[in-house]
Amino acid sequence: MLDVIIKNATVVNADGRRQLDVAIKDGIIVAIGMASTFAEAHEVIDAGGLHLLPGAIDSHTHVRDPGRSDREDFASATRAAAVSGVTMLCEMPIAAVSTHSAQTLADRIDAVRDRLYTDYALYGGAADDNREHIAALGNAGIIGFKTFRTAVPPGREKEFIGLCCPDPGAFFTVLKETAKTGLPHAIHAEDEYILSRLAEDYKRTGDLGPISHTKARPPVVEEASVAQSIALARAAGAWLHIVHVSSPYSIDLITQARANGVKVTCETCPPYLFLTDADIELHGPYAKTNPPIRDESFVEGMWDRVARGDVDIIGTDHSPFLASEKEPGWSNMFSAPPGAPGIEILVPLLLTAVGYGRITLERMVSVVSTNTANMFGLRGRKGVIAVGADADLILVDLAAEGRIDVNQWQSKSRVTARLWHGRQTRGAVVRTLVRGKTVALNGTVVGELGWGRFVAPNPRPYERPFW
Repeated sequence: MLDVIIKNATVVNADGRRQLDVAIKDGIIVAIGMASTFAEAHEVIDAGGLHLLPGAIDSHTHVRDPGRSDREDFASATRAAAVSGVTMLCEMPIAAVSTHSAQTLADRIDAVRDRLYTDYALYGGAADDNREHIAALGNAGIIGFKTFRTAVPPGREKEFIGLCCPDPGAFFTVLKETAKTGLPHAIHAEDEYILSRLAEDYKRTGDLGPISHTKARPPVVEEASVAQSIALARAAGAWLHIVHVSSPYSIDLITQARANGVKVTCETCPPYLFLTDADIELHGPYAKTNPPIRDESFVEGMWDRVARGDVDIIGTDHSPFLASEKEPGWSNMFSAPPGAPGIEILVPLLLTAVGYGRITLERMVSVVSTNTANMFGLRGRKGVIAVGADADLILVDLAAEGRIDVNQWQSKSRVTARLWHGRQTRGAVVRTLVRGKTVALNGTVVGELGWGRFVAPNPRPYERPFW
């Protein structure tokens, strides 16, 4: 007896779409074909007129749980994921105590157990101050490492243990350690020395308005760090993964390096595809991100590179804060923390991009599902509709028209998501299944708290299809 049959949907993978039915048992896809050839099932979902996609994997979140639960926790974040078609979160190491060793990884998994609607995975930190932990951390179940090429934010030292490495000499030694693990090493690529000098210049002149943050972090801050980090990774033999890329010229550096045999991949995020610097003037500190949102020519350049396949994955860099933390930024942009909530816009905005012809539906599946799963050692388990894969699936109505209403969001930080409010969308998530169980239906969470689980990568070595 099967658990679920989904019939009459158009099944979409990264390599194409077909009219097929899907059979699920014990959380796994066990057959794909015609429902008439399947055994009976406890539940049959008639998905006529809908498209069935692999669940989205958000490659970049900062839930920071355990930590500031007033901003967000894994219960609220995975509720947000469920209603919006995200079936797994890839969480960065920042927490009350950062994930910088095998022990802190185990402690964090323990702390959030039973508070999940969807699955999640964890990155581990890698910097000069936790170098002795890198080997053990790499074998403890993380999907990759993370390093900020910027300094530790003042007052947040415990959250950033093993995370910050602006010095190139120190970073080179760290890369040599992570290279031994074979795992991707994700970096926040901004040059600390350029940006700190520029920020001081603007502060000294009293230029503190909303656009000052963007002026103090021009594209060269990112591009210089990307270029240097690529050179160091090539020499170290490490796999470099550059997150939240905002400049098309950074993508070109990555593409050229990859063509020359350097192991380098990249991610971008919705703010660099759907917003421009005009939104910073409108929304002030609520639109403050690192790197900053760029002008329209940069946005168009980023879309060109997404469409032609130069960008490997798209994640959100979900980074929740309170309105009380953002508001002081109106008078001094430098005083507001960078980041905005984003889990709930990943799938709706990319479906909209499909609806308006920016990218194909298959390309969308690649950048939010299949490539992400493959990159982080989950090939064949996540990000694909195939026999043997976890039944992490979303049913979408491509014809549905709507507008984003952040007041209806599940994220605790929805009040700081004003930069997305009211945006028109085309396409909607109708149902989300995590390992065969429906966790959200028509925008309502129907799953059980505790259904989500921690996901570790497949045993190494495994195929890396990105170079």
